[in-house]
Amino acid sequence: MKISNRLLYSQVTKGIDQSSEKMYKLNSEISSGKRINSPSDDPLGLSSVLVYRSVLSADTQYQSNIDLANGQLSQMDTSLQQVDDLLARANELAVSQGSSSATSDTRAGAAEEIDQIRSEILSIANQKYGNKYLFGGTMTQTQPYLDVDADNFQGDVTTMSAAFPAGPADGDKYISTAAGALHNHILQYSAAAHAWNDLGVPAEGTAVTVKDQNEMYVYTGGEWKTVYQGNDSGFSVQIGAGQSAQTNIPGSEIFSNSTGNIMTTLMKLEKALKNNDQSGISAEISDLDNSSTVVSNALSKIGGTVNRLDTTKTRLESDSTNTTERVSNIEDLDYAQGITDLQNQQTIYQATLKSASMITSLSLVDFIK
Repeated sequence: MKISNRLLYSQVTKGIDQSSEKMYKLNSEISSGKRINSPSDDPLGLSSVLVYRSVLSADTQYQSNIDLANGQLSQMDTSLQQVDDLLARANELAVSQGSSSATSDTRAGAAEEIDQIRSEILSIANQKYGNKYLFGGTMTQTQPYLDVDADNFQGDVTTMSAAFPAGPADGDKYISTAAGALHNHILQYSAAAHAWNDLGVPAEGTAVTVKDQNEMYVYTGGEWKTVYQGNDSGFSVQIGAGQSAQTNIPGSEIFSNSTGNIMTTLMKLEKALKNNDQSGISAEISDLDNSSTVVSNALSKIGGTVNRLDTTKTRLESDSTNTTERVSNIEDLDYAQGITDLQNQQTIYQATLKSASMITSLSLVDFIK
């Protein structure tokens, strides 16, 4: 086979280029510490690395969500521990002042303390985590609870209705929702007159408990509003693939729960103490016990969620470590091997250059000699 000088020089150049390219690639691997620097280096390996990195990114986000949830739940736990302590003190006062040995003076003093306890619990119910209200459900920018003065509390009304309630007892009250002159008025039933008497437009700040809703309302700005301004929904965050955890408990489940309504109970207790009403004071003891049970259940729920979050985070950290190791095994360079390969390639490159030098230096004169 006849080989022309052009073909010879072309092969020599190609050999030098290939050797240089291999040496450049090895040097790049050593500089970056990565075996895979472009898709062509290892297409299958790169595909696996991209999948693992996606998993790592998701795990990092899940761990961030867990940290956020733990912070919020930790504050809730601390707050509710305080509420539990305050309710325990309120119960002590109710028991002591519900006895026959208590006097109007001691009850008046206890009423002042209950007022302070109610204010502290209201402050807790309206506290924020960051810039969001903690106990408003998903309504994080609305203050959950309106303040009510015990002096303006008018006790119970049976319902809110556009029509007269059926089968009323003497003294029963209801709030009229009918359009017209009686709208928002409180009406009271007189058995003697067999009629509902209009008590007129409520004064600003008037508060009542609507019995069929077990909800406290306050008259403000020309309308009746529930004392609880939040909703019954909760926030959830993703803590894993297909896994979520609720990060808050709405105030309606804690402070105005139908099983034990803290706000209503403390309001009625304070009112009874101010009125020197022994039976009214004693009547609130069981409701205080129920309220404490509600708080204890909420604390248990928070504790269970925190335990779950901690367990999940530990697992995620372990998974992330294992996944990071898999990525490293695929893409990271074995430095000792890389340096050895580079040294070998340098030797090959030098040999290629020497060979090229010898071939390209040949001429017709060399041949005649």
